[in-house]
Amino acid sequence: MTAATDAPTDAPTVEPVDACPVCGARDARPLLPEVHRIGVVRCQGCDLVHATGHYAATYLSESYYGTRAKQRQSLTQPSARDIDRKRRNVELYDRLSGGRLGRPRAGARALDIGCDTGLLLDVLRELGYRTEGIERSPAGAQAQAAGHEVHALDIEVTDLGLGRFDLITMTHVLEHLREPVRGLVWIRRHLAPGGLAVIEVPNWGDLLRPLWGRRFRPLELGDHISFFERATFTAALTRAGLEPEILWSAPQIGTSLAPSLLTAADLALELRRQLRPGRAAPTVAGVAGDRLRSSKQGRRWQRLAGPLVVRGLDSLDSALGPWLEGVFGAHCAWGANLVVVARAHAL
Repeated sequence: MTAATDAPTDAPTVEPVDACPVCGARDARPLLPEVHRIGVVRCQGCDLVHATGHYAATYLSESYYGTRAKQRQSLTQPSARDIDRKRRNVELYDRLSGGRLGRPRAGARALDIGCDTGLLLDVLRELGYRTEGIERSPAGAQAQAAGHEVHALDIEVTDLGLGRFDLITMTHVLEHLREPVRGLVWIRRHLAPGGLAVIEVPNWGDLLRPLWGRRFRPLELGDHISFFERATFTAALTRAGLEPEILWSAPQIGTSLAPSLLTAADLALELRRQLRPGRAAPTVAGVAGDRLRSSKQGRRWQRLAGPLVVRGLDSLDSALGPWLEGVFGAHCAWGANLVVVARAHAL
């Protein structure tokens, strides 16, 4: 075993991903080398890009997500910037749905899978939806305190008879699942007749990803398992019986530049630590490694400079987003995110 793959004694446990999460094939071509038994490969069966391992659920829930929840406990109110961003997301989803999402019928039910603190549910409630969420992390308590019904369940293994929903949203969750098709089937089974699903994932085809290799922030190695492109995302939806109405991947300034800025800051932090006497290079991957948010200096930088950077990127998105979409199209292969509006396939 090489030094690059040796695990330090205090590293979190890695659970292997021996087969493709979508098609189950075991033949794969390496794309990124393994560090702490986590690499990235491309399935030779269905072409999906996926990780070869992920950190154990106990580490992710207690250490990674638990730490993030504690860092946010001091915030009594969500920032206006965060709420505005969710409103812009919903405006995009409504535009992609042809205006149907923003005009719910009386009593329409909406479910957000991976609702976090409930900001997206807040916006959907403003539109008139009866809102429910699924959240297994401590953040779900904040969504519940905001008046949303929150369920702590695993859609890969549990049904629990939640009924059917007119709208189901799942943003940046599918890439975490060991069995993403099973999660998509759960969505299909819980859509009401005529209901819509809006699902968003990072795009492996992101133009800037190759510049950063395995350190690229949206990869979140150790936590994310599947890395979708337009074709493999569509194939997974079809396997689950969901019919895409539109798959949007237009480039945006903020969602393209922000991950690169964070990745550059992570690398600068790692270099600073390595220059200290006696400091060895880290051998853990992704979310367990040295990152901006995990350091005291990084949290101070994010608190002071972060809002200014985000505000500037949001302004660029508002000013240039429509122009970029007009030039490169809604189906651009290298946009940072993939957003699908889908319905249950007619049997």
